[in-house]
Amino acid sequence: MRARDRSDFSLYGTAAGVQAVRNPVRRHILQLLEGGEMSFDAIVSSSGRAKSTVSAHLSSLADEGIVGSRPGMEDERKKYFFLTSHFIGELQPGDRIADEISNYACEYREGAADPFHLYKLIYRTFRVSLLTEGISLDPLLRRSGEKVGGAVYPAVAGEDMEEFCQNLANFWDQHRLGRMEILSQDPIRFSVYDCFECVDLPQLGKPACSFDSGLLSLLFSRQTGSLMNAFERECYAAGDPCCTFEILPVPEK
Repeated sequence: MRARDRSDFSLYGTAAGVQAVRNPVRRHILQLLEGGEMSFDAIVSSSGRAKSTVSAHLSSLADEGIVGSRPGMEDERKKYFFLTSHFIGELQPGDRIADEISNYACEYREGAADPFHLYKLIYRTFRVSLLTEGISLDPLLRRSGEKVGGAVYPAVAGEDMEEFCQNLANFWDQHRLGRMEILSQDPIRFSVYDCFECVDLPQLGKPACSFDSGLLSLLFSRQTGSLMNAFERECYAAGDPCCTFEILPVPEK
């Protein structure tokens, strides 16, 4: 479960559009539901609030299209709640970064003949523009990485983990995503130097490679046949000399 105590708003995508949730009780309820469907009584117990208070918040969240509910299979008087939306990110005006966007735009002159520089510039400028407004879309970037991973996997699949890791390193190098150095295979750890996603970002004091984390999680899940999660332990944006990832199995619920 993600801790979001410092953010001012949690952003959720619904069928009707993006909804911003500010109330701390509602945000706590939504964090609980990110772990899966829960009964009303379980939500009340976990939130520490009165039943009437939780009921009112759940009703409002349902009206906004953020949560849904169903009756219990054995007892229809009991209600179970679940997310009908997806967590997009956070709005944290207090965490706005001071950065001059024009500095990024003018750098294109150096590599005008290389399309790679343009694509990198577009991604970086978009990301920094959001950060200057205090907007973090890390969950959305991670899901985007997972989708790309599904398309990329056939190009890096290996007969065993050693071959797969080598294919992955070659792929990163060929597509100029960075230089990958395998550190260990039990657990799987590797570093990425000159990381495409974050090497040029301002110092944020925290990891920023959400897209890569989603991409790597999907790739290793496909290769192993089990759900795997990529954790970024070091990052250029956190002030580290490289980005380091650790791949671990997702615990069974």
